[in-house]
Amino acid sequence: MKIVSKAVLIGFFGMFIVSCEGEDGVNGIDGQAGVDGVSGENGINGENGVNGVGFEELTKYGAVTLNISGTRSDNVDFTHAGELKFTHNESGNNDVEFNDPNVNYSVVRFVNSPDSHDNSSVRLNLTVNDAGLSTQNFGFFVNFNGYSIISDDLKYFEISAGYADSNTSVSNFSITEYSFDEMTNNLKYTFTMTVAGANNITGNDMIISGTVDVIVLESLGRGPR
Repeated sequence: MKIVSKAVLIGFFGMFIVSCEGEDGVNGIDGQAGVDGVSGENGINGENGVNGVGFEELTKYGAVTLNISGTRSDNVDFTHAGELKFTHNESGNNDVEFNDPNVNYSVVRFVNSPDSHDNSSVRLNLTVNDAGLSTQNFGFFVNFNGYSIISDDLKYFEISAGYADSNTSVSNFSITEYSFDEMTNNLKYTFTMTVAGANNITGNDMIISGTVDVIVLESLGRGPR
């Protein structure tokens, strides 16, 4: 009987404790965020890839840089900077010709590796009259072949035209920093000209300038065919 009484008493006491439990309290305030860890070090840059076969052969004779600016036919201003560094060995495309006291340079450079489907190029003919004399002066002609000017708004136009310093549409023409090293055949010069809008595809005045830094070749003539 005592055992039963104790069991009843223990059960009653347990029920009393359960019934006296209070409601959950309000959640405490979140703790402060921990400090971020230290960033890891950047990895080492990978090595540049090897140029493709033929790259050095097509670019070893130097390059022409171009800067063209103006207003497009839709009245949006544009600026363009490009480098043409590809050539090939067809005669007349990378030549120097001496006709004392004059010297003529003919240089062609392509946007990409030239092939039958790529005509995007520029030809630069520079004649130095009375070379090295006090009367030295220049004659110049630049010809664009399918040269595209692409703007950030994904619109473009193509220049396929030639401009000579003697053209009435050309103004502000100049040749500066001209030099020719007879030991290395390294030709250098800069040029600039303004082409009137009536004579270019934009319909507005267009400024064309560039820097030439190339190696030219001297022909020994052609053999019989």
